Amino acid sequence: MLLNNERIESCSDCDFTYTIISGTNFTGISASDCDFSEITISECNMISAHFDNVMLEDGSILNANMSNMTITDTSMTKSRITNGDIVNGKLESVNMKGSSLTGCDLRNVTIENCNLEGLSINSCQISGMTIDGIPVRELLEKYYK
Repeated sequence: MLLNNERIESCSDCDFTYTIISGTNFTGISASDCDFSEITISECNMISAHFDNVMLEDGSILNANMSNMTITDTSMTKSRITNGDIVNGKLESVNMKGSSLTGCDLRNVTIENCNLEGLSINSCQISGMTIDGIPVRELLEKYYK
């Protein structure tokens, strides 16, 4: 399926597997119990979207505005988000094993009670970033002394 420059407001129990979505407006969408596996989403507006209990496995999200987006009870394994704006986003009970975030804006994102085993952070802007309330810059300065 191909969706191009559409407006989608809500969906429930939808199957978008293998769909290519481009330039579509998902602002404020409410999606629940949907399958978005192996989907490609590019140049879409997803501001304040809410995804609950959906499958986003092995998908790609490219150049999307996802600020204020909420994703809950979702599997995003092996997914790729590239150049996404996720400012003030909220992810709860999300499985992102094997996923990657590249060139994303994660300002004001909070990560709590998560398994970060094997997490790799490379070439990122870390000013203001803390781990358990300790500024990461201070931790790195002490490490490299």
